[in-house]
Amino acid sequence: MAGEVKLFLEEEPFGGAPGAINAVLQDELKRLGYATTTFYRQRIGVADKRVPLASADRIRRLTAEPPVDLAVYCDLALGIRPPSRAIAHRNLVLFHGLIGSPGVWIDNPVIDRYWALSPYVQRVITSLLTLPDWRRRRCLDARGFTRVEALAAPLPCVEAPDGHPGMTGGPLPDYVRRAAETSVLVHAVQASKPDWNAVFRILLQLHQHAREQGDARRFRLVVFAEDFAYLHHSLLQGYPLDVTVPREVLTTLGCRLDELLIPVPHMSQTALFELFRVCRLGLAYNTIPEAFGCYVLESVFNGCPVFTNGIGNNRFNLPPDHGIHVVEDVDIAFGVPGSHARVAERILRALREPDATREACQRGREYVQRTYTRAAFGRGIQQSLEQLEHEPEPPAFDTLRIEIGPLVRHLDPETGRVASDFQNLVLERAEVECLERVLHRTVNEVAPPGDEAGLARLQSLFSRGVLTLVPSAAS
Repeated sequence: MAGEVKLFLEEEPFGGAPGAINAVLQDELKRLGYATTTFYRQRIGVADKRVPLASADRIRRLTAEPPVDLAVYCDLALGIRPPSRAIAHRNLVLFHGLIGSPGVWIDNPVIDRYWALSPYVQRVITSLLTLPDWRRRRCLDARGFTRVEALAAPLPCVEAPDGHPGMTGGPLPDYVRRAAETSVLVHAVQASKPDWNAVFRILLQLHQHAREQGDARRFRLVVFAEDFAYLHHSLLQGYPLDVTVPREVLTTLGCRLDELLIPVPHMSQTALFELFRVCRLGLAYNTIPEAFGCYVLESVFNGCPVFTNGIGNNRFNLPPDHGIHVVEDVDIAFGVPGSHARVAERILRALREPDATREACQRGREYVQRTYTRAAFGRGIQQSLEQLEHEPEPPAFDTLRIEIGPLVRHLDPETGRVASDFQNLVLERAEVECLERVLHRTVNEVAPPGDEAGLARLQSLFSRGVLTLVPSAAS
């Protein structure tokens, strides 16, 4: 027996993509010989959300027990009980995303390892933990350079190519299949994630470009019913979403919302995979950065290419020419009118080359099958746990190198525009000059600004995620 582990998890087994990964996590710890006890959900039931009596009783029971060998938290479950040595001798956090309790995990001395599900999130977490304080010339937590590891996420479709039976939901509606007979279907079934201004601009350009080329095909977008209802309400009431762009697009195309968008309910994974197979492409022009990107990988796995702005890990999770097309520049990121024509041109080119598109998705499928496996996930966990007792010393502050931060997708020095997974920014000329002066240099090569304004300017570039520090060897 390797020991005892307590798991603090928000999503129950197969309750969406995080729940699927949580289920494999528990299985792999058991395989390694750990006895596991699992606690789910920050709040225990509806009543506990109003008066946390059940949470109080759970904490009473937790504090009465002696500490176990290991505690593993997913990021959203840090609210169950913050990590402490009273609960476990070693504490680890697995990040499905970055929205769970940042005040608990950032600069917390009792967390021994941070597990990311992609090298992208590994770099982001490291940059957050090692945020420099230029006045004191130190990092927030220099251990971030040695304690953040990337695990190969286990994608359920590798073991269940037709959809995992544990991920429940309804069937694919027949009206979607019928629509596929007369229209080019495009999927964007990620609830609350799409950038609707970008999506509508792309749909407008697709229709206009197709008509200019003598192609009368109609493009229709499949979306979740709740997103459709949100858009429909906003078009009627003028809030809460700014629908200026969607309204202009509908007017230009001379159609109603339900003639352009097709709403679908929550579907099983089997039904979702059927949707991918009847669609010609997917759009992932989103506002929320993906920590891993199950959705786009599953689409390619089922032969349906995805076009994306590359937000989060979407620009990294497959090699080029493997079914994911990252089509964005700084104009597209900032919504410059007409810039989305480049996206439409790439999409129409792919539709004219079905053999090449099919072959690219097949390469993507094969990459997924050999990369995002349960076995690789298990090996990563085992290696990380074996190395807990052998932590190297973090690099000295003066030896660190200044680089562009991992959140930055595009940076235009001429205009100061920065397209970022955090938020788009427009830098002042003095900020651009400061950036160019320090970029690619080590800390000890950068003379500290001699005035308060200069020091604040340098600090701001890091605090807004434009710049980051990396160990010199990693540069």
